[in-house]
Amino acid sequence: MGHRALVAYRRAGDRHDLHRSQWGGADFALLEHLSAATPYALDTPYAVDPEPVATAVSIPEIVDHHLDFLRHEAFYRVDRDCEPTAFHVCWFGLELDAESVARSETVGHGALVEVVPGTADYVRGWFRGTKAVVGDLVDRGTLTRREATNLLAARIEAWSGDREVVDPP
Repeated sequence: MGHRALVAYRRAGDRHDLHRSQWGGADFALLEHLSAATPYALDTPYAVDPEPVATAVSIPEIVDHHLDFLRHEAFYRVDRDCEPTAFHVCWFGLELDAESVARSETVGHGALVEVVPGTADYVRGWFRGTKAVVGDLVDRGTLTRREATNLLAARIEAWSGDREVVDPP
């Protein structure tokens, strides 16, 4: 299984090369292991596959077409100096939180929330609780699925404060 992460390395303009890490989602460990000297953290358990899965793609394209919000635990954007920024992956699927929802899209169906290193970062717990409440509202007929998705996106934006949030286009 692993703790999967997608890693986007900045190239010219606003384009990125997209790579995978089988264990890079574990506690955002790549924040400590990616650098100009070790751009793929190859000598660590969190190694990034040097072979890209996509090239010359924008962050919105990655979020909309490549990032599986259910399977990936973390996303990293790496600048041209190999400084990584980590993001929580927040999936908007409700089948685990609403009995009336049988299936939700996993690619392009969520948001990314910037990780603040060195803090007690409780985004995952907060988001799970928020989804549970929204799922109950869907089951009661108070919200449609579209309204639930919009509410989750709005709650993330409101809660995130100064953190960067990336939504699908």
